[in-house]
Amino acid sequence: IHIPPLRERPEDIAPLARHFVEKYGKKLGRGVEAISDEAIAILEGYPWPGNIRELENVIERTVLFTDGPVIGPGDLPEPVRRRSESGARRTGLVRLTEAFGQGAELGEISMKDIVKQANQELERDLIARALQATGGNVTQAARRLKISRKSLQLKMKDLGLRSSEDAPK
Repeated sequence: IHIPPLRERPEDIAPLARHFVEKYGKKLGRGVEAISDEAIAILEGYPWPGNIRELENVIERTVLFTDGPVIGPGDLPEPVRRRSESGARRTGLVRLTEAFGQGAELGEISMKDIVKQANQELERDLIARALQATGGNVTQAARRLKISRKSLQLKMKDLGLRSSEDAPK
């Protein structure tokens, strides 16, 4: 029986991680009961060269050293966070390359257009993360991003993160 590696089955990561959190939360008596969606997203972006055993070991260590009842992104080991972020950036670049490469002859699309698209994707991701971290509070998200509230609202509108009727007048 051939079972593909965990990196080819990202949909299995969340249920496995939750199972291991429950297992080691009870076994170690640490009071850890759950794992946040943000932490799951980081785990899903990691390539898992050690497959399920590595995931289990990471969760066990994280449960052991986490202070609260919920594992957050900052509780995960730094190497997992770092490789997950670099993997997400590579994935974004591959997506951009594929999008511009479909049906386009070499030289049809300028570097300026590619950079503009990459910048928009990066801005969209940063804004979405800031909004998620602040529970959708635009003022707090703007502070986190170190831009004005009005600039954030305009960028949200331009990037399709907000409906036009909610935009500032």
